[in-house]
Amino acid sequence: MQMAKPGPLKDSIDDFVRAWKRERPDIDPWPLGILGRIQRLSIQLQRTAVEQWLSPMGLTWESFSLILALRRSGRPFQLRPTDIYRESLLTSGAVTNRIDRVEKLGYVQRIADPRDRRGVIIRLTPSGRSLADRAIELHFRKLEDIFGCLSKAESRQLTVLLAKLLANVEQRQTITEP
Repeated sequence: MQMAKPGPLKDSIDDFVRAWKRERPDIDPWPLGILGRIQRLSIQLQRTAVEQWLSPMGLTWESFSLILALRRSGRPFQLRPTDIYRESLLTSGAVTNRIDRVEKLGYVQRIADPRDRRGVIIRLTPSGRSLADRAIELHFRKLEDIFGCLSKAESRQLTVLLAKLLANVEQRQTITEP
């Protein structure tokens, strides 16, 4: 007996694309297939990360993002708030609130900026570094489990394609910014 080949995978975005094809047969909704999937993946992965593996560590997505930005910066694991602002693309007020919350938890500290008397530098504390290291190891391991449905070749291809799309979007953003 010969096994039937599995059909194409279906996901929640297929219904949207089908509905637009029905309602507006004069336009091809293929871009929605890409954008919708990217958005759904991002939302679902962030929610899963926070609810399933970051919350037990006492982290929100925002606090995780902040301590990782500092950890990723290398020794001495510190950045100015404006650097955090540029890296995270949040408003300066959101960055300040994020720093305040993480500082209260003891994961970062504010120190005077020796090059600017009015400025501060945000430095990862030893406990913040330890938490960042544990959190990123867990995060990468969990993402590996999720992305394990892709072969190595598929992972490389997807990475290349997503990088191409992101570079195009970022280039267009740079061109249109005043």
